[in-house]
Amino acid sequence: MTSTWLANTILILSLIVSLWAYVFVSRKEGSYFNVLTPTFLTAIPAYYLLPLFFSLIFGTDATAYAYAYVYATLAVQNVVFAWVYTHPTKSLIRLPFLYSFNNFAGLAFFFVAVAVLLYVPVILQFPEYLLDPREIYRHTRTGFGLNYYTSSTFAYLAVVLILFSKRSRLTKVFVILAAAGVLILHGSKGQVLALVLLVALFFVYVNRYKLQFLPSLVAVTVLGFFVLALLAATMALGDSPTDALESISTYSDYTRNAMLVIDSHFPVQYGKLTLESQVIGRIPRALMPSKPKNYGALYLDDEFFPQSLDEDAGSPDFGIGVQYADFGIFAIIYLALFEAFRGWMARTFKERLALSRHPADFFLLAFAANIQLIPVGGIGWLLPEALVIALFLRVASGIGATTLCREQIRPKRTLTKTAQSGVWEVGEGRT
Repeated sequence: MTSTWLANTILILSLIVSLWAYVFVSRKEGSYFNVLTPTFLTAIPAYYLLPLFFSLIFGTDATAYAYAYVYATLAVQNVVFAWVYTHPTKSLIRLPFLYSFNNFAGLAFFFVAVAVLLYVPVILQFPEYLLDPREIYRHTRTGFGLNYYTSSTFAYLAVVLILFSKRSRLTKVFVILAAAGVLILHGSKGQVLALVLLVALFFVYVNRYKLQFLPSLVAVTVLGFFVLALLAATMALGDSPTDALESISTYSDYTRNAMLVIDSHFPVQYGKLTLESQVIGRIPRALMPSKPKNYGALYLDDEFFPQSLDEDAGSPDFGIGVQYADFGIFAIIYLALFEAFRGWMARTFKERLALSRHPADFFLLAFAANIQLIPVGGIGWLLPEALVIALFLRVASGIGATTLCREQIRPKRTLTKTAQSGVWEVGEGRT
């Protein structure tokens, strides 16, 4: 067991490096609210502030190696993302299919209606919890994924599309509030927060509002109080100060559980957990009634906290402990490569969005910014699904449109229109 002084020193050094990465990206972007904000808004409290609070109150049981490995990995991830994201690409990726800019509002109304209709069966099954949606969340952990998660995704898509439409502010507010109402009934504070971040990201990267340090600090502080309000509304703190401290400490278990895996010398799984999450996690339980509960990352829950699966009351998160169980000491390399790809993806679709100003590119930018627009648990990174949705938005936006667009990568950044065909040919850059 490492000393509290050494553990906190390691934590603070990692925090300083991570904050430097955030400031570096912010200065490059000209805005302190940017693609890193959604990640840091939850990661800083969960990985740094709450664990620091926990160690000061309760101490630590982890070894110095586990502490150093976990916090070195967190710092490396943030630095790698920042470095890759801030290096511009030489050419943009061309996406297939024709698309348009004409029917965003119609699709938005359709998607918000679908979001409501998909969630109606859940509401009809649990009408007694309408005033306590958190109970709906607890009762739908198993067997309701098709209704629960699909409804959320359509609500997010409705918000994205209405923001890009040319409808009035009143219409946009109506659709956003309708989507927010559906998400609130899901009982997940994370989904409500994702909606707020999605709208904020739109104003920064589409409307190009640049928030300097002080306005960004105010915005993040407001969001922080919003998160605290959600926590207060959904978390049972107990009857005594000790119970309250223990309840709050459960939100810092990402790093502590990762250290638990490291110190237990858990046998290396050689990618088994990641593979199971990607394959088994994508199979709906309706199609696979015998689908196990302990696949992928949940295998660690079965090993370390078996009662959580038996009670079906939510499973502890192991953070980077999942990758450590899969790849051992090489987990830091795997995670660094992943962050490099995520940084490249975020940079690519930010540059595409500046050119196209299309919801499909914004959806992928938000996805790369770690806004959970497809809030499915137990699968991991849903990149294939995000790409399919983005391509669907491109195709759907062209249905019934008189003017269609297609991309053509050119050395010069231009935007031209073929007069006879009515088809836009989009080169790299802005018009």
